[in-house]
Amino acid sequence: MKMEEIIERYVCSPSAVAVAGASTSRERAVFGVMEYLGENGFRLFPVNPNSAGETIQGMRCLGSIKEIGDKFDILALFISPKRQRPVLDDLEKLDHKPVVWMQPGAENDTAETELKGKGYEVVKGACLMMTHQVYCGG
Repeated sequence: MKMEEIIERYVCSPSAVAVAGASTSRERAVFGVMEYLGENGFRLFPVNPNSAGETIQGMRCLGSIKEIGDKFDILALFISPKRQRPVLDDLEKLDHKPVVWMQPGAENDTAETELKGKGYEVVKGACLMMTHQVYCGG
C-alpha cells in the first residue's frame, strides 16, 4: 500500500489507533499527539506496561496491545527501538495486521524490514499528528 493510500484510508478518515508508549506526562510528545488525535475523532487505545491500569486522558491504559479487545488500524510506536521487541512480538499474535507507524525517534530499520517481510505496512519517521494536519486539513 502506498503512503497516499494509508493517509486516505487511516489518517484522513479517523481510525482506531493503539498508542504504544502512552504517557500521563503532558511534557511527552505522545501526550499532545494523543490529545490531538482524540479531538479529531480517532479512537485511541493507550498502551504502556509501566502505566497499566492508570487513566490517560480519560482512557484506561493497557499493559499490552494483546489486551485491546477490538481491531485497530494503526499501531503508533512512541518507544525507542531497544524497547520495541515485546510490542512487536505481541503484534504477531493478533488476528489482524495494523499499519505500524514508527513516530520520529522510534524508527527501527531492522524491525521495518522484518515487519514488511511478514506483510505489515510500515510508516517510518513521519509524525501521525503532523501527517493529519498537513494532508487532512486538521
